[in-house]
Amino acid sequence: MARFAITASLVCAALSAPALAEDLSVSKDQSKVIKLTGAASTVVVGNPAIADVTMQDASTAFVTGKGYGTTNVIAMDADGRQIASFRVVVTSSADRSVTLIKGREQITLSCAPRCEQTASSGGGTAPSPSP
Repeated sequence: MARFAITASLVCAALSAPALAEDLSVSKDQSKVIKLTGAASTVVVGNPAIADVTMQDASTAFVTGKGYGTTNVIAMDADGRQIASFRVVVTSSADRSVTLIKGREQITLSCAPRCEQTASSGGGTAPSPSP
C-alpha cells in the first residue's frame, strides 16, 4: 500500500510540474515543426522580431526564424497550465549568401551560383537597385 502511495504522489508531482526548458536552433528565414505534449490554447513568443510561431493545429507548431538572436516560447493549455517552454536560437544558415550593410540600409544576396538579391522576412531595409 505504501508503494502505491509513493508512486501516485510521484505521478501527481510530474503532472503538475511545468515543462522543462529546451533549446531549439533554427536558421533565419527557415522553419521547424514542433509537436507539443498537449493542446495549446495560448502561445507566447518573447521577442516576435526574432522568431514567429504558427499553429497548424492545437499540438503542432511551426517555429520560423525571423531575426538573429535568442528568445523564448511558452505554450499554455486551456486550464492555464504550461505545456511547453523552450528557447529559440536563430542563427545564420550555411547557405551561400552575403549581407551588405550601409548605414541603416541592408541588402542580402544569394550567391548560388551567381549573386542575386533575396527577399527577407527578418526585417531590414533593402535599397532599390541602381539602374
